[in-house]
Amino acid sequence: MEITRVSFGKDRYHQQGEMIAWCESRFKNGGWRAMTENSKAEWAVDSMFGNTHFFFRNPKDLVIFSLRWT
Repeated sequence: MEITRVSFGKDRYHQQGEMIAWCESRFKNGGWRAMTENSKAEWAVDSMFGNTHFFFRNPKDLVIFSLRWT
């Protein structure tokens, strides 16, 4: 299954904590971790220089997240 990324710029950095808490309450097995093809994570988050990146393995989770946050 392909991993898909959704990215947000510095203008949305203030929402990062809320986005992560929202994901933790709805999706299993994810968080601040590297997401590779071999990992068991269903979703992950990474941030650098104020830019935040969410990664999703399940297309359904990606759609739910996108409907709420994009």
